[in-house]
Amino acid sequence: QFRSDSAPVTVDYISKCVRDGLYDGTQFYRSDFVIQCGLHGSSKVNPHGDLPVNETHSNTVVSNTRGTAAIAHWDVPDCGNTEFFINLKANAHL
Repeated sequence: QFRSDSAPVTVDYISKCVRDGLYDGTQFYRSDFVIQCGLHGSSKVNPHGDLPVNETHSNTVVSNTRGTAAIAHWDVPDCGNTEFFINLKANAHL
């Protein structure tokens, strides 16, 4: 279940990507602490562009506990795109 009360911009962004079928045929890949999915390495083009804001920098606090999902942000705070991950364990460092 998406938490639009905690991250409305992010929920809207991912919902649009899902509705538009951007994740159809993509595969999840796994590390030891998350599973991740997105268009990275895909030939698909995201018509929505990058996520306009990283809501975790907007005083929105959602913990990365086991089973929660979040946008993957590289080392640049407002760089989110179609890459998202699901936490396999508590990941406070994310």
